[in-house]
Amino acid sequence: MRNQKRLLALSFVSLLLFPGLCLYWTIYDIVGDSNRWNGTPIPAGNVEGSSDISPATESFESLDFGGFDNETGRSFDGRLIVPNLIHYIRFNKTTFTFVDYVCLRSAYIQQKPERIYLHTNVDVNNLTGRYWKWIQSEPDLYRRIVIQPIELPSEIFGQPLSDGWRLYHGSDIARIRTMMKYGGIYLDNDVYVVQNLDKYRKYEIAMGWDEGQFLGSQVIIAHHDARFLPLWLDTYQQYHADLWYYNAGERPTTEILHRQPELMHRVKWRFGVHMLMQDLYDSMEWPDWRLNQDTIHLLINHRSYLDPHFKEYPDFNDRNIQHYPYMFGQLARLVLPKRPSSATVRRYWNSTTVALDGIVNGQRSPDPTHD
Repeated sequence: MRNQKRLLALSFVSLLLFPGLCLYWTIYDIVGDSNRWNGTPIPAGNVEGSSDISPATESFESLDFGGFDNETGRSFDGRLIVPNLIHYIRFNKTTFTFVDYVCLRSAYIQQKPERIYLHTNVDVNNLTGRYWKWIQSEPDLYRRIVIQPIELPSEIFGQPLSDGWRLYHGSDIARIRTMMKYGGIYLDNDVYVVQNLDKYRKYEIAMGWDEGQFLGSQVIIAHHDARFLPLWLDTYQQYHADLWYYNAGERPTTEILHRQPELMHRVKWRFGVHMLMQDLYDSMEWPDWRLNQDTIHLLINHRSYLDPHFKEYPDFNDRNIQHYPYMFGQLARLVLPKRPSSATVRRYWNSTTVALDGIVNGQRSPDPTHD
């Protein structure tokens, strides 16, 4: 037991004192003709540097998607065209909630991304909370995380964002710009990843778009050159500050995708961007949820008025989730790690200063499914 405690302490110290050793950057040098979809493979990028995390070799710096088939997708000798990067946008969020942690860990477990970008306007030294400390205490998870500074947008194409909805409209804009810059997998903070998403990384862009619905932007899997992304951003030339989901979902669906559905790989139901409140928070059984869903939008910000058991469980944490009887409890418990004793963690954090140098670069919707 004594040796186990010593080993745990050494692991914690190594994690905090040497974070720079745990994150690696890759540089892509793309060669060859990237403007053909005639069956000729495009050479993958050269990777400089090394890491025990798989290098981002399944990415291309620039592609022309003219004539690309988003029904079948395309890979090159098994190399996927969308990088295995996960992106979260966290404006004005200093604390990691239990649900934030559960969702991030579900993505880490299922996807094993090369990096997890936390795009935030919060100074890294102000990140706090029990579950942020849990993230830092898991070496393999923590070394994949990059804190990427980003400003909350205040305007778009010279038009000021809505005063009341700036945070949400700003996030809608930021996720488009982020995907245009990096490509990869964007997830809302309350999206739970059920299955590995690699099967969608062979498409130009894949998003949830259910029958009779507008586009769902909670999950975006895309190459940064996807043709839909700049067209989507351009819909903000006519920004409607008074309409909740007009620019984020309604207008790009009706004005772009209804006319050019070939621009996207359409995912119906499997991204779970529709209303699943009853399944998550009022059902003790959900048959075949693992088979039928790849991700699930937890709608966590809407529980106060849609969850019939909200008063019994107004907040979730690692203690009350152990006896929470509805389906979200099962989902959460599946991804929770075995923790060291609370006394060990408390003594550790009381005696250690977190070193973060080396990881730093750089009313709500009437339709609750769009959060």
